[in-house]
Amino acid sequence: MDVNLKYIAKLANVSVSTVSRALRNDPKVKEDTKERINMIAEKLNYVPNQAAKSLVTRQTKTLGLVLPNLRTFMHDIFDGIEKVCSKNDYNILLGISDGNPYKEMKELKLLLEKRVDGIILFYVGGVYNRESLEFLSNISLPIVLIDRYLPNSNFDFVVSNNEGGSRMLVDYLVNKGHEKIGFIYQLEDSTTIKERLNGFSHSFIDKPISLHPEYIIADECMGMENGYRCTNKLLSMKEPPSAIVGSTGDITLGVVKYLIENPEMSKKVTLCGFDDFEFISFLKIPVTTVTQQTGKMGEKAAEIILKRINGEEFNQQKIFLNTNLFER
Repeated sequence: MDVNLKYIAKLANVSVSTVSRALRNDPKVKEDTKERINMIAEKLNYVPNQAAKSLVTRQTKTLGLVLPNLRTFMHDIFDGIEKVCSKNDYNILLGISDGNPYKEMKELKLLLEKRVDGIILFYVGGVYNRESLEFLSNISLPIVLIDRYLPNSNFDFVVSNNEGGSRMLVDYLVNKGHEKIGFIYQLEDSTTIKERLNGFSHSFIDKPISLHPEYIIADECMGMENGYRCTNKLLSMKEPPSAIVGSTGDITLGVVKYLIENPEMSKKVTLCGFDDFEFISFLKIPVTTVTQQTGKMGEKAAEIILKRINGEEFNQQKIFLNTNLFER
């Protein structure tokens, strides 16, 4: 039997509107009536029709979230978002872009078809990708960007202080006596990588040592493979760097892989990088890292999007979260 408001109203001998208000805990409904209606609904295992409810409220109580993957870094962001959504009775519909701008647009289209109330996005389309930018600009729902943002746009965003993180690592290495420092970055059109590269390069302006441009490199491949290949290039130089900074967690793990396979080099190089995975402490190669407030990033993004959905008006939110140094 289809248990609906009309059926419960018949059993409780009240109107359908009274049942609806009672189940919403409306103070206008008498307590004894409310108790009787809730007891009937519970006994019948009544589940509200969210689709019908959304026609009235014009909200589905659902957030769309698109991430490139669900690995450690992203998982922490998701936990932060879920924490806030759970408190506010919001559900999350998740899409995975795999770092592909075209798959990202596909996932966003699916979320729009599901009538989500707003979208939190780890944007991989790129700063100069006209197709992705036009697609985003035509979405009428509230959008909050995480980890990376779009300059000269009106989108709210929550990111890390990436330039400050790079400066922190350079300061640390210089204080340890390093004069030749390598930096491996990703050939990626994102504010995150650009700011980490800028932060690294500009750190040498007020230092007693010189920046070595030849030590700043990237490979055509991505992630761990990029870190692995670039480490090989750096350490094969006539005068190799004594320290290497990985601009992403995956790149840093690629450096670790190379040093484990070439143990004679591991004692000649100090390794630093961004992101602090749980298992890094167990690696043979010590890695000093810049840690990000990933859980807080998710929480802040969720708080902003829910305020936008509820119609609160405020200026564009540009949140840069501080990073911390974890020495090993």
